[in-house]
Amino acid sequence: MKLELYSILPKLQPYVKAICSMESDSTNPSISPIRVLPDACVELFVNFSKCQDSLSTVTGKKVFDSSQSFVISRMRNFMDVQMKNKTGFISVCFYPSTSYLFFQLPMNEVADSLTDLHHLWQADAIEMEELITDASTNEHKVALIQQYLLRQLNKHKFDKTIAYCVQQIEQTDKLFSVAELAEKVGLSQRQLSRKFNYCMGLSTKEFIHINRFVNSLMCLKKYPAISLTDIAYESGYYDQAHFIHDYKTYAGLTPGEVINAGNLVVC
Repeated sequence: MKLELYSILPKLQPYVKAICSMESDSTNPSISPIRVLPDACVELFVNFSKCQDSLSTVTGKKVFDSSQSFVISRMRNFMDVQMKNKTGFISVCFYPSTSYLFFQLPMNEVADSLTDLHHLWQADAIEMEELITDASTNEHKVALIQQYLLRQLNKHKFDKTIAYCVQQIEQTDKLFSVAELAEKVGLSQRQLSRKFNYCMGLSTKEFIHINRFVNSLMCLKKYPAISLTDIAYESGYYDQAHFIHDYKTYAGLTPGEVINAGNLVVC
């Protein structure tokens, strides 16, 4: 599979983590799928190929096949993704807590699932796909997609409370409790979790746990020589049991198996 990254417009940079093209010229169905790990990100895939049944994803025990453009939400479960036939997508990965600005529904309604973009953007999705099909280069396709993203962004209001909480969780070494975060922003724990579910697709507590898991993955990648015990404590785990449990839940593998796996992706 061929991957290529593209520049993000300045107005979209606070919300969009990465934009890339993904192209497969293989017709071999035996190629191993890629396992995408949960990271609280939502990703938009715009299909610019004309193949039917061009991509298959498995999340938990659900199987989704798509030849359309779609939104995929990686909240609590890993996803096994396999591109089929000669296919091509433009992928837009949103930062955690920003995807709600581009889609007009609560994000918990699409969590851990694949949702047809036509359902979310309706006429805009059809119009964009028609223009992208006619675009001669991937650069032109990406430019068109970013214009449609700007159009959607202008329809929604930014939630500063969620942005602040996510920043606190991601940028502070301390493992926050839900009660501490709620007190910081002057909300009850239930009110804060409702905001998290609407904007992110998971509760405050679930995001704290996912963020800890992602931090441990980054540590594994950055410090391959450090023991797994040290990685666990460095990432905020209090014991090995919780560390191993999270890996089996979120990756379907033990920490040791993750180190040796060659088909894992975290956005």
